[in-house]
Amino acid sequence: MNSVAEIETISPERSVLDAADRLYYERGIAAVSMSEIRDSADVSMRRLYMLYPSKRDLVAAWLSDRHLRWMTWFTEAVDRHVCQGADPVLATFDALEEWVSSPEYRGCAFINSIAESAEIDDSHRGIISNHKRELIAYIAGLTEAAHPGSPPWLSDVMGVLIDGAIVQSAIFKTTTPVVAARAAATSLIGKFQ
Repeated sequence: MNSVAEIETISPERSVLDAADRLYYERGIAAVSMSEIRDSADVSMRRLYMLYPSKRDLVAAWLSDRHLRWMTWFTEAVDRHVCQGADPVLATFDALEEWVSSPEYRGCAFINSIAESAEIDDSHRGIISNHKRELIAYIAGLTEAAHPGSPPWLSDVMGVLIDGAIVQSAIFKTTTPVVAARAAATSLIGKFQ
């Protein structure tokens, strides 16, 4: 039996963000009410609105939290593949292949959210843009370190390949687009060796 000290306590804010992540990612922002978030997070409506005075505030907090959590997962997955001998830039596609293979995969939460134009505002678009910029900057760092002779636009192209692979993998329910994007990236990188 666990002592009280051993039982991890999850804050109401974390419970709400976890519920939002699960429900928004699975069903979309418009399809999920604040009442459903409340029920899934097991908090009172009063507590929910104290934390997030509106659904738009909650969506902004969710997008920011999703960004941090996804980038942490992604960079750790890339590092793991690099440690196994993968080229750092190509390891991004290896990480993506892991992700799109998971049963809960529903595409990119940021791309999915931007499509819900009635549910998001300029602050949400800013968070989404910053997420994509940070992803490209991360890839640029990998590219510069592993392939110093490559052109500066290569990281932008990798970003396009990644987003295209993410979208097509969600549509076709297969990893084939990620494999194709990795092959294209391999060919591009080879031109600058």
